[in-house]
Amino acid sequence: MATMEEKIKAALAHKDQGNEAFKQGDMKQALTQYHHAVLGLSGLDNKMSGMGMLSGMGAPSPGGNNNGSGGPATDDQKNEIKTNLAVVYANMGACHLKNQNYKRAIEVCNKALQHDPANVKAKFRRAQAKLQEGNLAGAEADLTSLGDGVPGVKAEMEKLKKKAKDADEKQRKTMGGFLSRGRIIDEEEEQRENAASSSDTTSAPVPTPAPTTPAPRTAPKSKPTLASKMNAGRKPRPVPREEEYVSSWSGTAPKIQELAEGEE
Repeated sequence: MATMEEKIKAALAHKDQGNEAFKQGDMKQALTQYHHAVLGLSGLDNKMSGMGMLSGMGAPSPGGNNNGSGGPATDDQKNEIKTNLAVVYANMGACHLKNQNYKRAIEVCNKALQHDPANVKAKFRRAQAKLQEGNLAGAEADLTSLGDGVPGVKAEMEKLKKKAKDADEKQRKTMGGFLSRGRIIDEEEEQRENAASSSDTTSAPVPTPAPTTPAPRTAPKSKPTLASKMNAGRKPRPVPREEEYVSSWSGTAPKIQELAEGEE
């Protein structure tokens, strides 16, 4: 039966093979070897958790307490298992970044940080994946927590600032497009309303005004003439009666009635 030490070495051998495949650019083979390493180390980690529970209950550990004979792992072995699990998960994150599988990269980096919160590469690669996914706030939080002293952080922060600027510019253009589109819609709506109101006005019957009676015209007053001014002070002469005409004329003069009738 393999000892704890032998099992750890077998798992770490898969990790080394994965590193070689990664250097050669074979991401598929690298992920396969890292997967075998995770299986071996996770099995040991779960076994340690189970043994911890048994020892807490006062039960004797199977196989004695010698780590070389399959007993419980020492504290150094426990730390080695957890540390290497974090390293392998972080390396898997690098593979997923190469494959542009950013969601999976974030997942394995989260697992790495669960085993070792101080793993710098896991947090850095998670920040890279978040940045590529557009999670600028999450990427900035990871990069800020690492600090500028970590290689690559400054370069990633510059990328983040550029992405943030591009996102702001895109949002301004989008909002500007929405606003101009709203103005066009308002103008079109206003034109339709104006057209509708004008059509209502033309179709409605125009009321006929009631006939109005023209006011009577007053004759303009004539200016007084010189003759009228002279006659104004004179008394009207009396009109002679027919008898006066008869008496004043001689017998040979025709009568007024005859003069009026005239000759046939």
